[in-house]
Amino acid sequence: MTGEQKSISDMIVGMLFRRDEEGLRQAELRYGDGMLSLACNITGSRETAEEIVNDALLKVWNSIPPEYPLSLHAYVMRIVRNLAISRVRSESAKKRPDVVCELDEVLPAPGAPEDDPAEEYSLGKAVNAFLSSIDKRSRRVFVLRYFNEEEISGISQRMNMTEDAVKSVLKRTRKKLKKHLEKEGWQL
Repeated sequence: MTGEQKSISDMIVGMLFRRDEEGLRQAELRYGDGMLSLACNITGSRETAEEIVNDALLKVWNSIPPEYPLSLHAYVMRIVRNLAISRVRSESAKKRPDVVCELDEVLPAPGAPEDDPAEEYSLGKAVNAFLSSIDKRSRRVFVLRYFNEEEISGISQRMNMTEDAVKSVLKRTRKKLKKHLEKEGWQL
């Protein structure tokens, strides 16, 4: 960042610290196009991206002060990125609530996006180890439902099973997975 860019950024942060709304307008003028572009790239929707930019500006207004970012650009873009990712996750969860709800009872609650990815990797390894230990049919039904997100009816046809049999296999497999994860030390 050049000295001139740094001083403009500092000036905007200074205005925000004084609760001068002009600081927010200047931040939008300076970073708005980049914010919109980032949000649009993540969400795939200009309308949603515009909402995210507005939410991000509000969050900037509410967080400065007490925050004093060293790089206003990085600070603003991080807020936009996190809001956009949260929106995508939220919309995705709305589209497939049955699958998510079924696994909620057996998997640890997800942490914040900035949590250590090593924990997520470790959970993945534990689930893979479990899947390797169960019979082929149960594993296939489980993978079709929770990784491919197929409907029960589709799994039933593909596996030549009744829908009740598929539900039963899934329920038993979730129970076994829960026991396996508890034995591995996971807090559910």
